[in-house]
Amino acid sequence: MEERILEELRTADMVLIGIGEEFEERAFLAAQPEYVSASEYLEQKGRMELLPLLADGILQSRGRGVAALKRLYQTVKDKNYFLVSTCQTDILRHAGFPVERTVTPCGTLRKKQCVRGCEQSLTPTGDSQRESLFRAITGREPEQDIMGCCPQCQGRMTFNNIFLEKYLESGYLEDWKRYTMWLQGTLNRRLCILELGVGLDYPSVIRFPFEKIGYYNQKALFVRVNGGLYYLTKELSERGVAIAKNAIDWLLKEEIL
Repeated sequence: MEERILEELRTADMVLIGIGEEFEERAFLAAQPEYVSASEYLEQKGRMELLPLLADGILQSRGRGVAALKRLYQTVKDKNYFLVSTCQTDILRHAGFPVERTVTPCGTLRKKQCVRGCEQSLTPTGDSQRESLFRAITGREPEQDIMGCCPQCQGRMTFNNIFLEKYLESGYLEDWKRYTMWLQGTLNRRLCILELGVGLDYPSVIRFPFEKIGYYNQKALFVRVNGGLYYLTKELSERGVAIAKNAIDWLLKEEIL
């Protein structure tokens, strides 16, 4: 089975990748006292949009997902690929994936917005901002004006992600347009679809659309890797591979990729 996947990756004209919930390493984070304590603090403060930053600071140094994605990047970096992720951490950047080849519809740590949803507030964040805010969260420091104020209404700025009631989807729309244009070029091409660790938190972002792409492209191989939700639809069973394994574990196996 793995030999078939490797051969498809080598010979495919294009590669479509989906990265999902397993790369958030929730069980690992739940076992880290630092994360549990700080996440409770954020919940008390009503600042759940900062959870991805807290997770990122821990996973970058202690998690396994970055190492797994680095292996994936080395395999596909010279291919014509595109990657869609529902993760809101900075895991793709840590692994080396360039922004022009990725889209994160659920948000990012690389952009900030006004909590009131002012369109003109959407701006990039800097490394120093993210690092300072992580230290403030883990150190229970008094809330600081690290992110600055909204240039439109002078309201509080925070990360542009789906935790916000007034999440600005414009933060990812340019990347999404680039992705849809790339998808148009997959028709009648040998396409390898890698759906890795994608659950049902946001099925309309990756899981259902990827199934549709695999169904209509008769030259596509659909590979679904998931520790629990690995089953394939009836329509994809003949042109698909289901692997009942955690996606991080699968990528880190020596004989894979």
